[in-house]
Amino acid sequence: MKIIIEGSTLSTKGFTGIPHYIISIQKALKNKHNIEVELAFNLKKINKFKPEVLKKTHFWYVGSILFSRTFKPAISHSLHTPFLKLNGTKKIATIHDLAVHLPEFAEFNFASKYFQEKRYKLFQDFAKNADAIIAVSQATKDDYLKMFDYPEEKIHVVHLAPVFKPLVTKLDNENDILNSFSIGKENYFLSVGGVSKRKNSFNLIKGFALSGERKTTKLVFAGKIVESEMEIIKVFLKEHDLENDVVFTSYISDETLSVLYKNAKAFLFPTYYEGGFGIPIIEAMAYGLPVLTGNIGAAPEVANGYALLVDPHNPEEIARGIVDLGNIEKDKVKLAKEYAKGFTWDKVAEETIKVYNSVL
Repeated sequence: MKIIIEGSTLSTKGFTGIPHYIISIQKALKNKHNIEVELAFNLKKINKFKPEVLKKTHFWYVGSILFSRTFKPAISHSLHTPFLKLNGTKKIATIHDLAVHLPEFAEFNFASKYFQEKRYKLFQDFAKNADAIIAVSQATKDDYLKMFDYPEEKIHVVHLAPVFKPLVTKLDNENDILNSFSIGKENYFLSVGGVSKRKNSFNLIKGFALSGERKTTKLVFAGKIVESEMEIIKVFLKEHDLENDVVFTSYISDETLSVLYKNAKAFLFPTYYEGGFGIPIIEAMAYGLPVLTGNIGAAPEVANGYALLVDPHNPEEIARGIVDLGNIEKDKVKLAKEYAKGFTWDKVAEETIKVYNSVL
């Protein structure tokens, strides 16, 4: 089976999310018998920003006559990008997240009107032209069916897998990294995904302050910081004398993230809307951390009973949840770690191939 994956999003800076999905699924599919996979790009865009991983990857120019005559793919797979204009191929689309279009989450939406309209037209095109759709969670599938008229049986839920894997790190390096953030082993809670309104960072900080855990434990936010959210957070931290108890790392390396996961006391992820898949939940479980997450969106689906669920709108409930994390049985944490092992890119590839075969 020959497959072409539309890879234009690899030209965007901040190599996360969908770009990681493209590279991971391509590698996993290539390891399968009788599968040939190539990536397609708009060369004008990709030449501006060519990730290191692409230097060893053969790729085709979108619209190339040579490409269409020689490769002749059976499947054209798009990921939040328009379908390639190729004759004789079956069209598959993967949908991650529809949050920008859901009215109940409008207050957390900072996308421009132009972006929203462009994305809506794209999803509309998927409904008209896709032979099958892959949704990364049941929550995403349900959201799509609320908005667009498309046969439910043609939308296949294929859960993702972590891109980030636990790394072996030297003890001296671990200590240096922890010291750089003024934290120690198991004396901090970790939250991954950055600081933003959608990630519910402010309510998490409020819950942390109410929990009383600040006396012995810090709160560490790893990832991108949205400055507009930080403005109100800084005021709150100062008013409640929390400036030394909450740590913001901004972007960090995989090694640093691995060290933070490895040495954390627990993982806190009470997002307002995890509309895609919520990979950090699985990452934290893989490290053997007790997990607290929100009870809406895809988070409960991904956690599958192995995390403590709280109402993300309620700081008091978040506070109680933080305290209750200390009472979670070790056996449940071990079971969660085993559960996390089931999320692999090999499995994602197997499920994706089933979708391909369903349209051939």
